[in-house]
Order: sequence, then structure tokens, then C-alpha cells
Amino acid sequence: MAIADIFQPRVTEETNAPAQRLPGGVRLGVHDASRVEWSFSVPLPEDAPLKYKLCVRMQIPSIVRQEPWEQLQSFTRLDGPLLTGGRGAPLTVDALRRGALALVAKLSRASDAFARYCRLAVNAREVMTAGELEEALLVWLDAAERTLEDGRARFATKIEGEATEISRERELLDEYTSVRFLEMLAASERALGRLATALDGSPALVTAVSNIESRVADTLGCELLHRNQAGYIKTDPSSPEALERYLERSSRLKKHFQEVLFLEAETFQVAERIHHYVAALAAVVASTWAFAWQIALTNRGVSMGSQVSSGIVVLAVLGGIVYAGKDRLKEVGRIWVSRKVHRVLGAQRVARYRAPAKRLPGRDVIVDARESFDQNVEQLPDTLNPESGATMSVKVLEYKHRGTVRPQATLTASGVRRVKHVFRYDMSPLFAHLDDAKKSIPVLDEDSHRVRFIDAPRCYRIPISMTLEEGGASWSETATLVLHKSGLARIERAARTREDSDPALMDTAPEPG
Repeated sequence: MAIADIFQPRVTEETNAPAQRLPGGVRLGVHDASRVEWSFSVPLPEDAPLKYKLCVRMQIPSIVRQEPWEQLQSFTRLDGPLLTGGRGAPLTVDALRRGALALVAKLSRASDAFARYCRLAVNAREVMTAGELEEALLVWLDAAERTLEDGRARFATKIEGEATEISRERELLDEYTSVRFLEMLAASERALGRLATALDGSPALVTAVSNIESRVADTLGCELLHRNQAGYIKTDPSSPEALERYLERSSRLKKHFQEVLFLEAETFQVAERIHHYVAALAAVVASTWAFAWQIALTNRGVSMGSQVSSGIVVLAVLGGIVYAGKDRLKEVGRIWVSRKVHRVLGAQRVARYRAPAKRLPGRDVIVDARESFDQNVEQLPDTLNPESGATMSVKVLEYKHRGTVRPQATLTASGVRRVKHVFRYDMSPLFAHLDDAKKSIPVLDEDSHRVRFIDAPRCYRIPISMTLEEGGASWSETATLVLHKSGLARIERAARTREDSDPALMDTAPEPG
């Protein structure tokens, strides 16, 4: 493969062409110190509804009691807005917010491409020149700068006489895109640092990397100057308070702009919705049973005749047993019917996701979903010696999500290409049952030949698997969640696979993630 082929840029301009079928993908990751996150995207269909199915399994120690629905947080949003409108065109606040998200998406793609070509450069270092490396990486920096300049000219430039809320939204747009551009430059600097380390021993290539780093630094300086002139929060390394305010502001800006894409969720627990009907049915069965026994006991009391004292005692005892059995029968019947309904419907929770009224006045349903979250105790072979017959008890949490995405011509025409689901599961109830994050272990000092103690990290590993089926294709990923008493540490990915029943998809669709 030629160097020109390896570093051939694929910068394309987004248009209002009909949406292509975009494959779904799965992603497992650590969101913060206490929550593990899984997410996936499915295409917004153009004609017929699209069905999909997700399954997530994780193993936790059986001694831990979990309330799965209380620990789960989920939200769904639209994805893939296009850049529409321009300077002088009438815009709404929501249109500006969607434009900002489109700009950020293009910056993110440029950042990912820059990092990808840095990795490719390591493999091609024997056959490429310094000029080729520098030219290939500059393509993406130039593309990011042009994207930012064009976006500011189209969306951040105020127009005389426009509404106050529009002018304010333009200021927020400029600040938000500036924050994301700084993140892109930071990611580029990290990628260049790793590349320079990998190219150690090739002075010419290291010099080219140094030139790119200088270009990144110059671009960063220009952007910081723009932020100072606009009066945005500064990132002062000597002031923890300033850094804290900067991060808080960045988070608020992100939530402000992404809110326009979120769908409105309507969820209900199946057991709660049918609770009154199930309770009434169980009460009818229990009351019928108790009434039949009352008649039988009454007839028995009449036949006893003169045996008054002993008959009263027997009737009282039997009556108490009947009424106690009635209450117990009612409760058992309610639980049994609830489980049967769950199995018939295949869901513990039903969810509908609607477009907000400001996006679609009719608040059309975009996604229907049925969800279940089960936990079972399983006996697994002991990994130390499986042939010995020894077993270990683990609790398996299994989350299933079956949904249907409905076509929506208005959203498709506006540039929406996908529907993205994000789930975050809180693992903090597990931390209290874990051992200390560090344990002292004895080691032999080779110099003094004496035993000393050092602190070693005490980590736990939770296997997680995730499978997504959609449109004849299947994606799966297995990983291990590493955690300790202080929180989640990282995800160790084991395998990622994909199967397609449609040969055309295998040739054209990129790997998820």
C-alpha cells in the first residue's frame, strides 16, 4: 500500500442527500467513579419501522443485594444533525443549537481522524518521509480550523435587529464550539506525544512531529486570545477555582446544546400499572376460597349440636386458619399473576420516546421499547480448578431491551440519521461490600534480605457482555469492569465481534465504536 493511500484524506461536505443506512454500534465504558455506561445507536428508518434488540449481562458477587431499576439511568436522543441555514438566514434558537451540535460533530470527526493517522504513522514509519507525515496531519488541523471559522461566520455572527434571545444563543454557540475546539487541540497534542515516543530513533520524523506540535501550540494561542477578547472563563493553571469554574461551565454548555436532541420519555412499570387489577383478581380468588370454607365450617358447627364448648374452640381455630390462608393466598396469587403477565408481555417496563413539541408539534412517538431487568444466582465452575467440581456462586444481572424505531420524514429531512440510547448503571451499592482498596503484602528486600511490607491495589473484576441485533446484523462486545472500594477504575476490553446476514453490509459498513 502506498503512503498516499494510507494518508489520503476523506474530507467530505455534508449535504441534504437522502440518508444512507448507518449501522448500529455498541460501546461499553466507565462514565465516572460509580457508574458504568453502555450505549448504542440505531438508524432512523425512512420507510418501514426498524426492530432491534439489546442484551447486557454482568456478574456481581452474590452477597450484594441490588435493586436494578433504581440503579439504572437511561436517556435517548437524536443524532446526526446537518448544518443548515447561514448568515442572514432566519434562524430559531433550536436551529442554532442544532447547528452548534453539527459543528461539534465535525470537529470530533477531525480529531478522531488526526489520532487515527498518528497510529497509522507508527506502522508506516519505515516507508514514509517527514514531508508526507507533516502534510497528512496538517490536513486535519486545517479542516478543523476551517470548520470553526465557517461555523462562526454562519452562526455566531450577530445580525442587526435580531431578537435578544437569538443574539444570546449566538454567544453561547461561540463559547461552546471554542470549548470543544480546545478539547480537539488537547487530544491532538496527546496523540502527537505518543507518536513522538513511538518514532524515537527516526530524527527526521520526530522533527516533523515537533513542527506539528508548534502548529497546534500556535492555534491554541490564537483560540485563547479569542476567548480572552470575548470575556470567557480562563483556564488559569495556578487557580484551582478558575479550573473548577471552567469545567462547570463546559458541562453546562454541553447540556444546554444537547438538550435539543433529547426525546421525551414516557415509562411505566408493568407490575405497577396492573397492580390494582391483579390485586382485585387475587382478592376474588382468596375470598371465594374463604367463603367456601366458612359455609363448610358453619355446617360443621350445626352438626356438632350440644358439643358447645369444644365446637366453639375448633371453629375459632379453623376460622383463624381460613382467614390467615385467605391473606396468604391473595399475596401469593398477586405475585404469581404478576410474573405470568411479565412473561407473556416479555417486559417489566414499557417506554415510549416522543419528539419534543418544539421539534414536532404532534409529539410523535419515535421509539417504542419493552425492557426487563432480571437477577439470578448461578453456580459457576471454580476457575482455579474447574475439573475438581468446585463451584462459586455469582449473581447475574441481565438487562434486555427490545424496541422499534418508527420512520419520521420530518426528522429525516432535517438531517437526523440515528437514534442513540445511553444507559448508566450505578455500582456504588457494591463498594461497601468490598475489601480495602490497598492491602499490605510482605516482600523480601534483596539488599537487606529482610521482609518489608508494601501497599498493593486490591481490585475486583466484573465480566460484562453486550449484544445488539438490528436489521440482520449483530454486534457484540465483552469486557471486564475493574473496580475497587474507592470506585470504578477502568474497562478491559476482551473481544468485539460483528456478524452480518447481508453481504452488502459487510463490505460497506465500518466497525462500530
